[in-house]
Amino acid sequence: MTPGQRYLIFLGKDGSGIVVETQNTFNLEKLKQEAISKGMACRPLTIESFYPDYRGYRYFDLRNAITHETFSLDYILESWEADKKHREGHEGTEEWYIH
Repeated sequence: MTPGQRYLIFLGKDGSGIVVETQNTFNLEKLKQEAISKGMACRPLTIESFYPDYRGYRYFDLRNAITHETFSLDYILESWEADKKHREGHEGTEEWYIH
C-alpha cells in the first residue's frame, strides 16, 4: 500500500450498507465480485467521500488480520435479514442485529 492510498468500498442491499477497507486493489476487486454475486450494490469510495457521506455506516477494516479472517458477507446478509424482520415486527425475532 502506498502512503495515503486507501481502498474503500460501500456494499449495500435493501437499504442497509457497510463500508469495507481492504489492503489493495486485488482484494477490493475480489470482495466486489463476491458482493455482486450475492446481489449487493457496490460503490468505490475515497476517504474524502467516506467522512461526510458514509461516516454513520458500520466499518470493517480487512487490513486487520483478525477482521480479515472472520469477515463474512453471508453473515452480514443474514444479519440484515434478521434485522429487517425485527423492524417489521415478525414474531420469533427477539434479537437486534446490525443494519
